[in-house]
Amino acid sequence: MFVELFQNLGLSKNEAELYEALLELGEASVSRLNQKTNINRRNIYDVLNRMMEKGLIFVVLRSGENRYKPVDPRKLKELILEKQAMLDEQL
Repeated sequence: MFVELFQNLGLSKNEAELYEALLELGEASVSRLNQKTNINRRNIYDVLNRMMEKGLIFVVLRSGENRYKPVDPRKLKELILEKQAMLDEQL
């Protein structure tokens, strides 16, 4: 539903799919994200790490396993404003 929008805002296809899945689920394990998105588990770990670096998700430890939770989608606006500020600085 929002995957295309998230991609237009600068997320990769896999980032957009995982972010949308996490927004729908609220919180999920890698196994659950794999079931929901059909993205390869190894790729999910890589993408989740990139998304954590961007500040779009965070880790919650539950029952001895890492679960991932999305931050508010308004964080995307902050990322765009940061990029705009970088561009303005260079111009």
